[in-house]
Amino acid sequence: MFDAFLQLGIPLACGVLYRFVPDAIAAAEVRRVIGSIVLNVFIPLLTFGALSQVHIGEHLWTIPAVSISAVLVGLILSYIVYGWILKGRIGLPTAGALMLAGTWCNAMYLGLPITTAVLGEGARHIPIEYDYLGMTPLLFSVGTMICIRYGTSDIRSSIADALYQVATLPPMITIVIAMLVNVLDIPIAPWITTSCTSAGKVVPQLMLFSIGLTLRIPDPRHVLIVFPAVAIRTIIVPLILLSATIWLITDPVVETGAILETAMPTMMLTMVFAERYGLDTYVLAQAILASTIVSVFTLPLLLGFL
Repeated sequence: MFDAFLQLGIPLACGVLYRFVPDAIAAAEVRRVIGSIVLNVFIPLLTFGALSQVHIGEHLWTIPAVSISAVLVGLILSYIVYGWILKGRIGLPTAGALMLAGTWCNAMYLGLPITTAVLGEGARHIPIEYDYLGMTPLLFSVGTMICIRYGTSDIRSSIADALYQVATLPPMITIVIAMLVNVLDIPIAPWITTSCTSAGKVVPQLMLFSIGLTLRIPDPRHVLIVFPAVAIRTIIVPLILLSATIWLITDPVVETGAILETAMPTMMLTMVFAERYGLDTYVLAQAILASTIVSVFTLPLLLGFL
């Protein structure tokens, strides 16, 4: 596991070092462009290549079930801490940001490269199903309601708007197409699958490079307030769901992949929601950074239990 992290560390380090290149394009702009290309081009190709070829089995409902359970457990615990215990001690935008931080995980940007590094390319479908069939629809619906409740923006969205946004995401459209191809046993030209496989190899490197662009030295002043969200996201939620996941999933590879996904650090996409609805983006960025650093140690430990 540590060897896998060391391999993944190279593109991550390149992202960090890029910020110090003289006259280079701003890291925020590079991250925005990479995010758009990955979401709209490479992840759909990866999704089609993985789901059009994977054996149809129980993983199509067990992985999303684990994902949804992880979101619900994380949200309940985060609300207890930030919406109840610390209510009145921190502002609403900060509380809302840290609820997002403790609830939604980085299933694709970090989960994909780690899962494939540990379990092989055949496990590519696990983070895809965990993300787009489970927690992403909840982010656009439940997550949006949290943002509206705790944010300072006047923007309002309905459940219908959220469902439309989810349904029109390129990866979601590709999931439907890939599953139809799979179920109907439609033959696929070898050059198409080869192209999708090549795209799948590009995605983890771009994702890790993008994460490196965001990493900064943590602010010690926010350690205490951020720590509960980090602990919930990387330690408490995976431990709570460990036994249930082992009981629910019979395939050992899928089981290991799903458990690893529950322990991933805070999802980077939450920052987009925080910015849009007026949550505390600074403290959320600190939570993303802190949880990513902590996961370097917690993920190998969790894997040792399996």
